[in-house]
Amino acid sequence: MSTIGHNNPLYKIVSTHYLIAGLFFLVLAGMLLFSLEALSGHYFQPKILAMTHTAALGWGSMIIFGALYQLLPVILETKLYSIKLAWASITFFVPGIVLLVYCFWIFDPGMYMQIAGVLVFTAIILFNLNVFFTVKYKKQESIFQEFIITACLWLTLTALLGLLMVFNFQYSFLQKDHLHFLRLHAHMGIAGWFLMLIIGVSAKLLPMFLISEYEKKHLLLFAYYCINAALLLFLLDGYLHGINGYTYFVWLLGVTGVCFYLFYIFRCFQSRIRKDVDLPMVKSLFSFVFLAAGILILPFILYYHLKNDAFAVNLSTLYGSLIFMGWISLLILGQTFKTLPYIVWVKHYEQLTGKVKTPLPSDLINKGLLYAQSFAFLLFLLAFISGFLFSSFTLKSIAAGSLAVTALSYFAHLIVLLLHQTKTEDYDHI
Repeated sequence: MSTIGHNNPLYKIVSTHYLIAGLFFLVLAGMLLFSLEALSGHYFQPKILAMTHTAALGWGSMIIFGALYQLLPVILETKLYSIKLAWASITFFVPGIVLLVYCFWIFDPGMYMQIAGVLVFTAIILFNLNVFFTVKYKKQESIFQEFIITACLWLTLTALLGLLMVFNFQYSFLQKDHLHFLRLHAHMGIAGWFLMLIIGVSAKLLPMFLISEYEKKHLLLFAYYCINAALLLFLLDGYLHGINGYTYFVWLLGVTGVCFYLFYIFRCFQSRIRKDVDLPMVKSLFSFVFLAAGILILPFILYYHLKNDAFAVNLSTLYGSLIFMGWISLLILGQTFKTLPYIVWVKHYEQLTGKVKTPLPSDLINKGLLYAQSFAFLLFLLAFISGFLFSSFTLKSIAAGSLAVTALSYFAHLIVLLLHQTKTEDYDHI
């Protein structure tokens, strides 16, 4: 993982993505704090749409882009195709997200939202080109590569449908109603982009972090085909007929795929050589509990939807929260402090290895900020889920405050790591 050296420009683009994602996380926490009432209504409303896109694009996808620029050369054992393409992508991505979120917040579905959609779509195309050309350097194919490439294709389709929906607000050329396409758009993003990408990356990295030699990749192959088949069937049947009884079968096929992947992770954990698991790794592994919880809620959403019961809307909001704020956010919070300390360590100490005694990457972590962030986020999850289950505004308020503390401590920790100065005077010369 020595692709980010002392003078390597890859460090700047990766750290910039982490920093901007942290800012968006702060914005997301602030938005939640001042719009708790919106959580009690339908998910298709301005503030919910604004928060969802802040979470999906500004927080989740932004940090995934940065992490992938760092990890892709490691996973594929090659080099990143272009730093310039990475900078071009983020140059379009950041203003596009800001403008899109603002337009959703005030709900101005006109020219500015269209410009925002074009900016975001352009950024995603540039990112995908970088990934695809990087993969071309890879001499030997792997299942990890297939997951990553497929995830990028789904991201492109998700962004394209989103762009069409933005223009449809004004020109009304789509033949079905907006909610119909919103369901397809959301699940293309969740299952196609986030799930496929996270499986591809984590299936390679988690065994490395756990020091596990479990290598039965056939489980990942089964997961790949089941999840993609389920998503394709959902999109086709969902477009033609909407939500119906057949959707239960599609859900079961997707669950089967996820179970293959989770069993692979379990076997890696079970066969690990490193028995001690640190806090960032605990959070990463625990995040999949929320993925499982979100998936298990889906048949109940289907049931109430087919009965035309309004409770389906509340469950849908809870489902989205479990996915974005439980699974994806907790995974990011855990993996940030597995990957970023190493990136910073390589910048400051790789050239000193063998010359002076240097700290370990884990020594760069501020334990106080890490525990504060972890405790605050745990409180957020408990209060937020309980607030939904018991329709308690007080619990939701506690959750919003806890998320704000989480975001502040997370961002402060990013700053501490990125401002780290090389320290050798405290270490004895070899």
